[in-house]
Amino acid sequence: MTELNKGLALRLLEEADAPFEQRLYLLEKPLDELESGQVRVKMLATPVNPSDLVYLRGQYGLPPQAAAYAGFEGCGIVVEANAGLYGKWLTGKRVAISAQPGKDGVWAQYATTLANYCLPLRKEIDDIQGSTLIVNPCTVVCLVERAQQLGAKAIVINAAASQVGKGLIRYAQMQGIKTIATVRSANNVEVLQKLGADYVLLTTDDNFSEQLQAAAEQCHASVLVDAVADQDTAGVLKQLPNGSTAIVYGRLQESQDPLGGHFSVGDMIFRDTRIEGFWLARYFRKASFWRAFKLNRKVQKLFAEGIFHTDIRGEYGFDDFIPALTHYAEHKSDGKVILRPNN
Repeated sequence: MTELNKGLALRLLEEADAPFEQRLYLLEKPLDELESGQVRVKMLATPVNPSDLVYLRGQYGLPPQAAAYAGFEGCGIVVEANAGLYGKWLTGKRVAISAQPGKDGVWAQYATTLANYCLPLRKEIDDIQGSTLIVNPCTVVCLVERAQQLGAKAIVINAAASQVGKGLIRYAQMQGIKTIATVRSANNVEVLQKLGADYVLLTTDDNFSEQLQAAAEQCHASVLVDAVADQDTAGVLKQLPNGSTAIVYGRLQESQDPLGGHFSVGDMIFRDTRIEGFWLARYFRKASFWRAFKLNRKVQKLFAEGIFHTDIRGEYGFDDFIPALTHYAEHKSDGKVILRPNN
């Protein structure tokens, strides 16, 4: 054991379909000796992301295991390291961190992860914004860069009132790419218009498909960036020009289809439409250290300049975190729920 021998953490039970208050429980987690390459981080703040919800429901790329710890990203201070010179340099520094899959989670007072999963934070970025720096902003940059590789002059953003959706509007605008935002609530229309979306369309309108087709033609949109999946992917893609591509990075829509989608083979053959997936965890696994380092520097610069900013609903301790998590699951556009585990 280390000098730090325990800390509070949220752990999973087996019932993947149970409500969150029955799925998570608080306990004192023993802090074992660090393995080679690992660091210990005292957590200052950690958000709930859609990927956390998908994981808790058993629909993520990593199946939830009973007795696993929850939480994918956060901000904290490195208090201990077993990771060579880089670990020594990180010790005492405030960092954004990503959880080490299968090893530990960050909804905890102390989390263990790999040193390479820690990004030292600029002083201009506070703890709350720093806790949200990896998952959504890095996804935004990667998605826009992929749209550029595909030659897109405009993109359609499904579920655009999400934090990723808002980031896509801001960053695409910087890159000279037009945006067509789709939302389900009229309350979000003006918000996204003020952010700079070229079109904001309500999916509940009777003539939504016609509006989307006209906007896509006007802007020459050829890429759909989709977090919903299920029938939305095929339905929206059908309104885009031949040769368009859907990049699916989430599955917010519940579906009885284990693949999460309903795609037209005819469109793929005769209209040359394509569907591909994006998963940030896979991106980081494949990326070189320098590629990941450059992405980190770019994202932090965008945060410091105010281009990226995460909307926050509230900050919570362990006592009131799970009710806030339940609210977020139903009302994601209200802003992020932040756990403050050491407050």
